[in-house]
Amino acid sequence: MRVLAVVLVLLASLAGCASLGLGRDDSAAGTAARDGVGGDSGTAESVRSAARATADSGGATIAIDSRGPARDRSITTTGNGTLDFRGRTVSATLRTGDLGRVDALAVGRTAFGALPPRAINDISRGRPWVAVSLDDVDTGLYADTVIQLGSGVTGNSADLMTVLGAIRDDVVVVGPEKVANFSTVHLRGSVDLARLRTLAPDLGAAVDRANTELGLAVLPVDVWLDTEGRVRQVTETLVPDRASTTTTLLDIAPQRTVVAPPAERVRDLFTELRLRAR
Repeated sequence: MRVLAVVLVLLASLAGCASLGLGRDDSAAGTAARDGVGGDSGTAESVRSAARATADSGGATIAIDSRGPARDRSITTTGNGTLDFRGRTVSATLRTGDLGRVDALAVGRTAFGALPPRAINDISRGRPWVAVSLDDVDTGLYADTVIQLGSGVTGNSADLMTVLGAIRDDVVVVGPEKVANFSTVHLRGSVDLARLRTLAPDLGAAVDRANTELGLAVLPVDVWLDTEGRVRQVTETLVPDRASTTTTLLDIAPQRTVVAPPAERVRDLFTELRLRAR
């Protein structure tokens, strides 16, 4: 209820500002957001509380939009799926670059992709799935992987509410906006990755990769909260002005926990490559 009250007050006050022409990004709030000033610990706590409430809901159906450079070319990944916060699993149907449709799963710290038929023999040697350990992706391929998966800085969208739990007290209000027909307030801030490591030690390898390969000590984020005090959308900026991932939460409700494909149907790409190199 505290979060709901905060959001409703923000929406009410900003609706008035918008009527005066202050709801656009050239408003005082938008300028503060770009300049990183005017942050408020109470507003940041509303994001953290909304993240907890959203995670407690159990899951959501999602839409994904990720854009950025991967393997020296621009890649766009879009798709839809479901995520289960409790089991830390994601199931999504993605369209990635010129590869076409890819059915993707994330189970904890492992990502699986079901390749289109034309790619099975070339990449997975007859097995319908390939697997990548998100904590063991070869140096230099980490950014490519997270951008092409469209799954944010950790490689697993189910970690998103945990990531928001480490948001800094620099959150500023951009203004009221519609997201997928939901009334929301748009906030902007940054996640302290060192704090994320403390909150979720199992994400330490992902934090290290973000720091060494993306040059991130803090992760810029845009967050949209609905009138029920839940997170409706998050944009993670992985490379300023070049790479970002947007996850939109549509139906916020418990979702099925997915399981990994049978081992005999999976080719673990990087494990095989490492064994060959020895």
